[in-house]
Amino acid sequence: MTKKIKNRNKKKLYPGIFILTLYLFYLANFLKNTSILLMPKEYKEIKNIVNKLASKNKLGDKEITFSITNGDYMSWNMKDLELCKAKRCWYYNNLSPYKKYKNRNGININELSNQAYLYGGIEAYTWNNIVWISKSTFRSLGENNGFLGCIIGHELSHILFDDHISDSLILSSKLRDLVLLENKLSDEKDLEDKDKKFIEMEISRSSESKADNGAAKLLINAGFPKDTCTKFLTYMTDLEKLDTETDPNSTHPGYLERYSSLNKYISLYKIKRNLKYNENNKWKWRFNRDLNILTFIPIDK
Repeated sequence: MTKKIKNRNKKKLYPGIFILTLYLFYLANFLKNTSILLMPKEYKEIKNIVNKLASKNKLGDKEITFSITNGDYMSWNMKDLELCKAKRCWYYNNLSPYKKYKNRNGININELSNQAYLYGGIEAYTWNNIVWISKSTFRSLGENNGFLGCIIGHELSHILFDDHISDSLILSSKLRDLVLLENKLSDEKDLEDKDKKFIEMEISRSSESKADNGAAKLLINAGFPKDTCTKFLTYMTDLEKLDTETDPNSTHPGYLERYSSLNKYISLYKIKRNLKYNENNKWKWRFNRDLNILTFIPIDK
């Protein structure tokens, strides 16, 4: 009789153990996917830098998302191996380097991701309030968080300045002026594509120099040495073998022009005395491993 009672008690325990196991599994998966403490070290580096910048600067009132990707080297490899068409290889640029993927046509995609990390360089860009940074960037910079700060500050400046609207207005104005100068043209549509492209590149270079200045301002306010970003420009130019002279067809100024412009701005910049009001800024972070994003969320006072 006693044996039967014990067996019945055991049977009653099984459903409870099963439910507890499911709950613990769900909890572990949830924590892995969302925990700030468990996110990759590169995301922690971004968080630390942005925390420092936000403590002394106003970063706007919109959410800013960061995503770490494979970068250009990944898409170049995919194209060379004929695993994607040219216009579609960008997809592989933005794949998460923290996930595992199935082979494609017998090619190990995970190994290509590893190679992108090892052989890729410094890459970052901004679109729709999202800052993309290649994982290879962190390897390229080593432990120099000041240089990483310059990259993040530069991309944040693009967001804060809202370049797209201002650049579009400048482009329209310059195109109208060009039409007026060329009496034979009756409309902007009559301009040659190369003329429009030339103006677009000129505006883009101006926007990049403005973002350089914005990055320096953010870092200086946050307590970084004033020459951090000029040193970074020299380091990046040497590492990436970038042009020293400005190419009229390039989106970015050459090293000499870019360095001179930034150095001039830094020499004239003075920290405002009322920076203390930024110390009351409040924000929080949200991490999503599945989406491969870390989001900075300003909190209204």
